[in-house]
Amino acid sequence: MSQGGYVTLVGFVAQDPNIRTTATGKLVTKVRVGTTPRYRDSATGQWRDAETSYYNVSCWARLADHVRASLHKGDPVIVKGRFRTSTFEDKNGQLRTSIEITADTVGHDLSRGPANYIRLRPQRVNTEDDQAGEEFPENPDATEGPEGMIDEDAIERFGRDLDDAEVAAQALEEDEAAETAEPSVPTAPF
Repeated sequence: MSQGGYVTLVGFVAQDPNIRTTATGKLVTKVRVGTTPRYRDSATGQWRDAETSYYNVSCWARLADHVRASLHKGDPVIVKGRFRTSTFEDKNGQLRTSIEITADTVGHDLSRGPANYIRLRPQRVNTEDDQAGEEFPENPDATEGPEGMIDEDAIERFGRDLDDAEVAAQALEEDEAAETAEPSVPTAPF
């Protein structure tokens, strides 16, 4: 059994992720994540936002690359990882506490909207030493060969077509609703 402080954080990206390489050559992406709890005001029955808390999240290696490519300021996000707290003195001499989360997993919060996932497949250059018919041996999921590579232009066209289809469907619904409604009698201006 593993011991340690693990946390699942649900919030939003407060600042665009910042990627850098450490002195030892490892990639790390830092993300600032904010969480704002909501509560129902017992007097009015209205939902209200409580004070926002901010957390520093560190993502390493491949996760660092993926987070930098996928997350942007304002995105709803879920983070799972280990946390630790540290105290420090700020420039005014005030004692402050910092909570840092080292992420194991990061993703968009799909309860707040859709997201698109792109599976990266390694590109491989065939050499004379390769065995015939052995395509992408390091990725058993990639059995389709070069035809299975991601076509970014096709994805973009599909997205535009999907948007156009949604607009057309909405216009059709409005037309059908207008046809079933009672006709209005135009009035002449005086």
